Amino acid sequence: MSFKGFEPAPEALVSPAGLELGRFGTPFGRANLIDLERIYGYRLPRLVRSWRLKEWQAFQFGDARWFFFTSLYNAKTLSLALFQAYDRERKRRFGFQVPLPGSAFGFGQSLSGARTAYRSRSSFLEYRCDYDAGSIAVSVQRSDRDASASFAGEFRFACGPKAAALQSVCMPLSLNRAIYSTKALMPLEGELVVGSESFGIGGPAAMGVIDDHKGYYPYHMRYDWATGFGLDQKGRRAGFNLTNNQVRDQARHNENCLWINNRTWPLPPVKVTRPRGPGGEWVIQDTEGLVDLVFVPEAANDLRFNYGVAESDYHGPFGSFRGLVKNGDGDKVQAELLYGAGEQKFLRV
Repeated sequence: MSFKGFEPAPEALVSPAGLELGRFGTPFGRANLIDLERIYGYRLPRLVRSWRLKEWQAFQFGDARWFFFTSLYNAKTLSLALFQAYDRERKRRFGFQVPLPGSAFGFGQSLSGARTAYRSRSSFLEYRCDYDAGSIAVSVQRSDRDASASFAGEFRFACGPKAAALQSVCMPLSLNRAIYSTKALMPLEGELVVGSESFGIGGPAAMGVIDDHKGYYPYHMRYDWATGFGLDQKGRRAGFNLTNNQVRDQARHNENCLWINNRTWPLPPVKVTRPRGPGGEWVIQDTEGLVDLVFVPEAANDLRFNYGVAESDYHGPFGSFRGLVKNGDGDKVQAELLYGAGEQKFLRV
């Protein structure tokens, strides 16, 4: 098996015995968190459970020049379609983020045979996931009256066990609530057209991360998160996922990990401090000496609103890293060679 120390996930996330808590090396056959009936200590109708279940799919990907971040997000009372492209060479960013009322997207319980899309008169964004066939794809298109501002992209990820490093987790919140996530670092190839320019996305430095996510989060949702990836000092495909969220007992239950080629290693809980706020440097460290990072924001990516019943104070900059990440075998990855994103998230919904 390609996943160091990780057992295959059970077929279903929720079984007759309850939640299948843990960290696994394959996706759940059914991420059926909706079948957890007593999420607040009471047996609740499926419609009520669905209304409280936050769901999204997100991707961070790119190569030595480009960084892309996209998400289709469903908080049930509101949704979001987002695609951002950042040209690291020319220091330019473009894309769209569209808040939508209500529940705009449906997400299945499997990463195979799943398709989710956003369409408007000027924009198109679609995710196609077929994990069993080893393929995940993102398509995007944006039309503008100024032809030079129009863009389109087609991006394909290889997600088979010989190509990708994957982990799937189910982690506890309070009152019989939980968070599910499958994340994987995958090789990438694709094409991007911006105005009259065309760019090929490929080669050893082209890679990306998927986040397939569901959670019965509290009404006030908070977390810190960072991910980075790239070719390390040995020319290996490397990346990490680091989160400090509202999960209980993070010493036992967290989604922090280091990816190298097609292998995954667990990492300890981390803390994130921002002495100069979200626009300044972020310090990311653990207590076991495996994570010692500084994240340096380069391009802001904020979403702030207050609609009364819903509020967002979100900072998700793109940027570079300094420092080291180690795995349990003592192998080191120099973070200066990686690029990625961070999130400081508060959402009330």
